[in-house]
Amino acid sequence: MTRVEDGTPHHSSTAAHRLSEGGPLPSTAMRVLVSGSSGFVGSHLVRWLLQHGHEVTGFDLAEPRRPLPEDIPPGAWRDIRGSILDEDLVERVMHEVRPEVVFHLAAQVSVSVSMREPRLDIETNVLGTVAMARHAAAAGARRFVNTSSGGAMFGEAPVVPTPDGTLPAPQSFYGASKAAAEIYLQLIQHETGMSFASVRPSNIYGPWQDPHGEAGVVAIFARRMLRGDEVTVFAPGTDTRDYVYVSDVVDAMVRAAMAETGELCVVGTGIETSTMDLFRAMARETGYEIEPVIGPPRPGDIPRSALDARKAEAVWGWTPQVDLTEGLRRTIEAFREELE
Repeated sequence: MTRVEDGTPHHSSTAAHRLSEGGPLPSTAMRVLVSGSSGFVGSHLVRWLLQHGHEVTGFDLAEPRRPLPEDIPPGAWRDIRGSILDEDLVERVMHEVRPEVVFHLAAQVSVSVSMREPRLDIETNVLGTVAMARHAAAAGARRFVNTSSGGAMFGEAPVVPTPDGTLPAPQSFYGASKAAAEIYLQLIQHETGMSFASVRPSNIYGPWQDPHGEAGVVAIFARRMLRGDEVTVFAPGTDTRDYVYVSDVVDAMVRAAMAETGELCVVGTGIETSTMDLFRAMARETGYEIEPVIGPPRPGDIPRSALDARKAEAVWGWTPQVDLTEGLRRTIEAFREELE
């Protein structure tokens, strides 16, 4: 993504056609395995892959959160319940499926949880990732597409928007686990010859995101505003994040799988939005008129985060297509339909 003088993103006219908007595949159909297939991003990715003719195996502890497309060809979809920490199961699944590409999304994704339970975070995000990658390589996979972090991994980065090539400096166990997983994947690539790519998204939002617990802030705000409940903004409310819409992230993942070589690329809009500005924008969209409750700061949170995705544009032809205003409109409408 190139930048213009006023700081807004410029979407290059030479970027490749958007895969997530229904464009043609650049190669033949793939046999893929998606870990975390029942999760927020995994659900969107699975639907896209099935709608575009791929043979997909989902691997998740939970049941799918959304019905699949109705016109799936027989044999195109297989769904397996299990944990990435069950290494015997992981090995069996990989050798039964023999995927060409593995999309690895299963993870512990909460910064706050990682600060309370670092062992769980390390086991899931490091040991689980290593097990998945090694057994994928042994089963003959050509590409392992890892889902990393584009914000927590860099901590208080010296440059914002933060480009690829910035040294990781995490301030949370979650960020550290994601950085460590990438190092292990580089070693596995060298050891086995299976190439890996790492998609490093900023804060993902969109329909189907879990609004409970410590999920994404957009989902939490949307559900609470539509129900007329109090909304908490953690102090000081000036913390910024780079919000990227889920279909744009799916697009980056597919491009990472299709590319000739594995790459590590941040994926974001390059635009900072403060939590309080996000609250105000969503309040306008939902008609919410209650002032937020100001909560205490959370351990591990960083004050600023945004990503410079020019490398992803250069190597994958990727640029974000859904701006925050449109993305919030779509997301809020989806939550509104669920509540009706």
